[in-house]
Amino acid sequence: MLRQKSGHILNMDSVAGHQVGDGAGVYSATKFFVQAMTESMRRELGVHQGIKASTISPGVIDTGWADKVTDPAGRKAAQELNALAISPEAIADAVVHALDQPADVTVNDLVISPTRQNW
Repeated sequence: MLRQKSGHILNMDSVAGHQVGDGAGVYSATKFFVQAMTESMRRELGVHQGIKASTISPGVIDTGWADKVTDPAGRKAAQELNALAISPEAIADAVVHALDQPADVTVNDLVISPTRQNW
């Protein structure tokens, strides 16, 4: 990328990189780190080297993880949270959108939240 002065680095983050939930300090800290590293790459590589840097920051993704929780109380909580989950296809669409921009357009961060008609 440096040699050709072009390319695109796409980091997967989380909404937890934008806000800290109760009991999620360490997890959020790791996601804030991804945000900071991407911003650093954007400034150092994008401005001077023509290399784009973006993040995709989804909320909970429906990957079937909630059904694998073995503790009954934890499983119930996970399934309730998963009821608001985003489809993997929506995340894939966001990735394609970020990568499919013209050379002079950078998508810095896509925060992906679920949409529900009852909201």
